[in-house]
Amino acid sequence: MRKLNKCFVILFVMTGFMLTSCSNDDSSESAGESTGDYWPSKVGNQWVFNQDGAESTVKIQSSSNKDGNTYYKFNQLFGATDEISGTAGASLKKVKGDYYIVIDEVNYSSEGITGKSTGYEFILFKDYLDVNQTWKGSYSLETSFNIPSFPSLKMNANYTGTILEKGISLKVKEVTYSNVIKFKLHIEASAQGQSSSSDTFYWIAKDVGIVKLESSGTTSELVSYSLK
Repeated sequence: MRKLNKCFVILFVMTGFMLTSCSNDDSSESAGESTGDYWPSKVGNQWVFNQDGAESTVKIQSSSNKDGNTYYKFNQLFGATDEISGTAGASLKKVKGDYYIVIDEVNYSSEGITGKSTGYEFILFKDYLDVNQTWKGSYSLETSFNIPSFPSLKMNANYTGTILEKGISLKVKEVTYSNVIKFKLHIEASAQGQSSSSDTFYWIAKDVGIVKLESSGTTSELVSYSLK
């Protein structure tokens, strides 16, 4: 029973990272024209964040083209909790004013339990929406574990993004950023009769990228950035 509970913890925490397959965004919504570049995307661009006194660097390492879209691959996009560590390839795709996060197959481990989940993509942000406007989507993922005779678990999730503020100024680490949009991404996930929800708040600045992020009582703030 302890292993079963741990598997569900892993599954729900990984969903909270946002950071799957079978993404199904609302097809009635088409991408609007961008109002500016809120996540500059060139190979070599990097952002250094501070979370609880520890610094980590997010860097665009490469780019590739598929089906007419450009994918910008990061060295990392999310990390780990004290209990769970996970790794996955992560990329950014922009379609007009829609910003997609694309995650490869996820591998993770915790207390001797290892597992992997199918990859996915979802719309993180729409830069052209007004305050209080929303976007919605859903996805599912299947996760297998290294436990003999233990079945794969399937999770279904629905997410809603909401623009909370627009055109504001925000001071982060003694630097004031202008043209900032604050938005929230809410996820409702369920698997095998169990459910979980999470809210992540983002502040993203025009011509800079994400400058602040809050989730589950943890705050990440931009320390410095370098754009090519």
